[in-house]
Amino acid sequence: MSKKKKIMIGGGILTIIAVIFFISTASAKDKYPVVDLSKASKGDFVTKEGFSKNKYYKAYPKKIKSSFSTIVVPENRTKENSKLISLPVKRLHSFSDNPKEPVFFLYGGPESSNLRRTPVVWLLENHDVVMVGYRGIDGDPVLETPEILAAMVSIKDAYSLEGIKKLAHASSKVFNRLESSGIDVHAYNMIEVLDDIEDARKALGYNKINFYSSSYGTRLAYLFGVRYPENVNRTMMDGVNPPGRFIWKAKDTEAILKKVADQWNNDPLCAEKSPDILATMAKVNKTLPYTWRKIDIELPRIKAMMFITTYQRNGFAQIFNAYVAAENGDYSGLAFLAMAYNQLPFTDGMSFGENFSKAMCADRDTTRIEEKLLAQESAFIGAPFSTLFDLIKFGGWPIDLIPEEYRKLQSSEVETLLLSGDIDVSTPYQYAKEMLEYLPNGHHVIFKNRGHQDIGILQNYEYHDLINTFYQEGTVDGSAFTFQPINFNESKPSFQKMGKMFRFIKRLGLTKFVSKFMN
Repeated sequence: MSKKKKIMIGGGILTIIAVIFFISTASAKDKYPVVDLSKASKGDFVTKEGFSKNKYYKAYPKKIKSSFSTIVVPENRTKENSKLISLPVKRLHSFSDNPKEPVFFLYGGPESSNLRRTPVVWLLENHDVVMVGYRGIDGDPVLETPEILAAMVSIKDAYSLEGIKKLAHASSKVFNRLESSGIDVHAYNMIEVLDDIEDARKALGYNKINFYSSSYGTRLAYLFGVRYPENVNRTMMDGVNPPGRFIWKAKDTEAILKKVADQWNNDPLCAEKSPDILATMAKVNKTLPYTWRKIDIELPRIKAMMFITTYQRNGFAQIFNAYVAAENGDYSGLAFLAMAYNQLPFTDGMSFGENFSKAMCADRDTTRIEEKLLAQESAFIGAPFSTLFDLIKFGGWPIDLIPEEYRKLQSSEVETLLLSGDIDVSTPYQYAKEMLEYLPNGHHVIFKNRGHQDIGILQNYEYHDLINTFYQEGTVDGSAFTFQPINFNESKPSFQKMGKMFRFIKRLGLTKFVSKFMN
């Protein structure tokens, strides 16, 4: 094999692997001070100074002065003699000699870390940036739940009634295992996270703070403003998740899918390939083979991965082109989605135990599961992961609810900037509009043709300026943002190429090795 061909294959494999594991969020691998909890006291805060590498912002220093701390907090603050746990706290120091209010980061999930190496360095011109590790995934202990991911893959259809019951049984066993090991799982809830942030704020000596939050993190930012309003300067929420909105709805996804499909149908080049892309999807789903080159193709798993893929608008293009290829006999793109789903057990830094705890402590879906499963079955994509939270109805993950006042919308005087994409399947913009009624000092900017993870990617300069101006002045002007059409004809990398390449990796028996290497 020629050297050029080897390089091309190697590059292709790396591209595929990177996309396969887009569901896994890499946490910072920084070293934080180790605390002996048997000798520690509540409130202990140990710090060491160092630097974080800046790889992505060339206009700024390659090394950012940073503080790496470990804070000791009660596991369960509602219990007088609760044991102690530790959490990492990272501070990136501002370039300014007289910085303004610090910006506390609250990332999405739940199930992934709140720590990153050097996020949005541009904020350091005026602010310190602080990341407080999420209990249950960043600190000590961690809610290790590999059995749940393994069950999701081993169960034939984890999104059927029988599958949910089996998953409930598996998750109940994990819950009991964690409790038996001495972990008070009921304490890994949102209210305790809010108090972790408050303890870190005091330990760092800050007065008022700003929040830069996304997805699940926006719920925390909002609730912190409800619980500690006097300690918040301003809050930015990107991909707004208000109380009551952890449970996705199939009808919301389908409405967005139709909206994007109309754009495809109105594009002459796309219409040549398929004049009605939803009709193509319906036809393919009815005739989908059970396998493609010995790779199982199961529609529920494909739908689950399509839902995640549409977090970015390019995902719609990849999906549509994969279905056009399938209509013409090439099922490699859809097979790729099924193969990617099967890699869930090998993802690192992903805890469904933490996800279930933080989600189910706040939101419980009262919809009859049979109705939800019927809606999911008839949907092109729907909201497959919403059915996972029904496992609590069958005894799975019996986490206690947080107080009712934190499970519903209530008025907050905090100055708040809400950012929404109008094709966001994870946090549809209409729920942020409803939330705005409870925010007398709130502003809402809706970005056309942008998904859950698109707002900060497109038009970077305008995005930075919008947020900086809000933090400095409290004013909001979204007029600089323009409509960005989706390029359906250059959806790279294509799922078809990745499917063929991943089959090659699978034939070599390297899937587990590749998964561990990437993590």
